[in-house]
Amino acid sequence: MTIHHHGSAERKSIDDYSDIPRGEACKQLVEQLNRNLYSLNANMHTTFKQMVHVETRIGHEISLLSSCLQENMSKCTMPYAPHEEQLVQLDTAKRNLKQLTRLLDARQIFDSEDGQSEKLKDRAIDDSLLPTLVAIGENLKIIKEKIFEIFKLGAKPKFDTEAYHKTKDRYLAWKGTEFAVKFDTAGGLDDIFEAFTTLNSVNGKTSGQTVTKRGISDFYRLYQHHFDQSLNTLLTKHSGVEEKKSLKEIGSLFVSRAAEHFRTHIGSLCKYCDESEAFTRLLDAWKNFVKNGALEAIFEQSMTNYTDYDLLSDLKAIVSKAYEEFDAANHTASEGVADDEECIENIERIIVDGLLESAKKPLGEKLKSMVEPPPLNFRSVAEVSTSLENFAYLLREISHQLLEIYSDDDGREYMISILKPIFTDYTMRLGRMEDHSAQKTKLEEYLERISLSGQLAGIVDEYKEQTDEKAGQELKQAKKWMNERVKDAIRASHRFVTDKMPNHGSEVYKESVDMPKSALPTPQDFVVSATQNLLHLLRFWEEALANESTKIALTAHVADMNKDVLEAPDDDTIFAAILDKIAGHVVKKLLQSINDVWLTDGKSATLSKGLVKEFLCDAEYLHDALLDLRAGVHANLDTTIEKLREQLKTMG
Repeated sequence: MTIHHHGSAERKSIDDYSDIPRGEACKQLVEQLNRNLYSLNANMHTTFKQMVHVETRIGHEISLLSSCLQENMSKCTMPYAPHEEQLVQLDTAKRNLKQLTRLLDARQIFDSEDGQSEKLKDRAIDDSLLPTLVAIGENLKIIKEKIFEIFKLGAKPKFDTEAYHKTKDRYLAWKGTEFAVKFDTAGGLDDIFEAFTTLNSVNGKTSGQTVTKRGISDFYRLYQHHFDQSLNTLLTKHSGVEEKKSLKEIGSLFVSRAAEHFRTHIGSLCKYCDESEAFTRLLDAWKNFVKNGALEAIFEQSMTNYTDYDLLSDLKAIVSKAYEEFDAANHTASEGVADDEECIENIERIIVDGLLESAKKPLGEKLKSMVEPPPLNFRSVAEVSTSLENFAYLLREISHQLLEIYSDDDGREYMISILKPIFTDYTMRLGRMEDHSAQKTKLEEYLERISLSGQLAGIVDEYKEQTDEKAGQELKQAKKWMNERVKDAIRASHRFVTDKMPNHGSEVYKESVDMPKSALPTPQDFVVSATQNLLHLLRFWEEALANESTKIALTAHVADMNKDVLEAPDDDTIFAAILDKIAGHVVKKLLQSINDVWLTDGKSATLSKGLVKEFLCDAEYLHDALLDLRAGVHANLDTTIEKLREQLKTMG
């Protein structure tokens, strides 16, 4: 039996039920309606094609049955009211009727002009397209849910779902472009929000809630993007770079305007989500804005106007204003809120933190460029001393002010990241400094240069304290330069004595036939002069030690020489250590002169007793003079004296 025949056989007119009690008539109508719907659904599962032929007939029958049911219900009186079970059956019939109507609507959408994929692709993009897209999406979902089994049998709708999704995405992209225009307009985003949530909530493969959240997330991402862009506009408007405004003016104004902008959009976004989520979304947009580098570029441009440490003072002023004035203004509103808590009450602090983060790179580069390098050539002590003073001041300013600008942990780490390359570069340049005047430099100036080592030693101590650095490459470079200044002074001091001594013993030690064998020799003039020059050197070094910086350098140098001694050396120890080094070169020069004549190929030459006595006389004279000067004991001199005495004994 076909559906058409079945409908004709079972249909009853209104008059057929006129002689039945009204309650019973209602029951029979419900049963009749259920039988018709059951029969219809059973046959739909048999073949999908038959739906096309019965759509008109079903609509007519539904209309007739509904009219009959409504008329009989209106005539019912209380004694003949339908039973509770009949009401349940009636509700079921209504639901089935609604589902059937939706199925028919789905088919109608596919057959409509807008539902054809070719027509949909060419449809103009405007707000009139939204109802069509929503209807198509809804009915695609109905078909998937209700006639999935029919699809299995090979029946497919004429509509191309891929074309639908492409058109939907095209429509949402078009709505997305409206953000820029409607972003700052009150209520301007309502239709955009509706479009994203509505279209993404239909025809989803996942649950409706998940798809709806996805649509809302797309809306939020657009909001965050345009909030980011609005911050760029705000920054450009108040940057003041062309007017050469100070960092303090630019930063303070931007913090104020950005905080106001933030609060305005918190209120706008709260229309579409709760305050917590709105703040989180805008905070993410702010952090992304900081990472994008727009603030960093403004800082870099503005810092070109600075040539001194007002740069740090102005940066500090931004922090002070945000942390003091804003805190005072918002004391009531932010009561009970922690200073480091990320919330709308602390938005000024959050913005300042973003500014400081963006300032790190350009500030570091600017501070490095502000370092005055040491002279390329050593021209005067005063010039190098001034350079060291400026360098020390720079390090103190950087370390002190950066720790006040940035938080303790972050500020210290950032400060070290700036100080270390600055210190390394400066000490490396010190080591490369050339001295073309070395041959003309007097002893007094070499001694004066030791004070430069003392200056640098003080800077090194401060650097170690600030950075906790113990043995970095920059410290090794500094130590090497300081030691070289002391070594240069010691070298100049011993040359002050040894340059006046003979280079070859044959120049002063000669055999004399006129000298009586019993005569006692006297010290050579050069030996006497050497001891006198050593005494003269002591006065130079005493004057040098009166300079505090020189004393610091010599103390460090001697302490490094005597690493086993824990106590810091006193003045006497310093004198003894320095004089011992100088005397060692004088002894070496004397022994060289003696050995030139006394030894031949490592063996003692055959010399007269008188000449050997002269050797011994000069050696003992220098030995006694060094003891008087407290210049220490020199083993090589003592050994030579013993050998000379032994040789004299063998000569009788």
